Amino acid sequence: MHVIFQFLLIAFSASSLFSATVQFQTTFLGTVNGQSQFRNIYTLTDTALQANQAVDIDFDPALFGALSNPQGPNLSILALQPNNPPGTAGLLSALAQSSTQPPISFSVSFIFLGTGQPSSQPFAINQYNSQGTTLVSTITSGVTTPEGFRGIPEPGGFALAGLGLLAISGWRRWGRPPVCSGSRNK
Repeated sequence: MHVIFQFLLIAFSASSLFSATVQFQTTFLGTVNGQSQFRNIYTLTDTALQANQAVDIDFDPALFGALSNPQGPNLSILALQPNNPPGTAGLLSALAQSSTQPPISFSVSFIFLGTGQPSSQPFAINQYNSQGTTLVSTITSGVTTPEGFRGIPEPGGFALAGLGLLAISGWRRWGRPPVCSGSRNK
């Protein structure tokens, strides 16, 4: 039992407790037809992308209008418009066609329908098939953070499960009261 506990401790301490961080920097570009236009630059700072992995960022159709001018060096960029069809979130997808090391940056201009400045958005890092067309799996997900913001990273699910197993194993091994054998003295 002690060997299993040591193996689990080593295996799960080697796995990462942190999800990827996608930071953004927002710039106000001006007004277009009475609506505020901004540009976000997104930077993946702590995670490399392998071939056919993409950072996919959602654009809430209640807050975002037209997406335009998506850019990203060494990335295949796809922008799907919010509200097309009505009620559907927009998507900015930055696909790595070969392994890419951090920092990885890409950007998009957009019409902001909300008040003030845009804030954090949901993102996912997804694995696509070898043609880059079909979603195979989601590697991690989270929420973008403003540039320079260092919040508490979210632990990964696999690592949390492992730590739970370690805690249960330790409790079972060392948390029980000792069992005494022999006769009682009266």
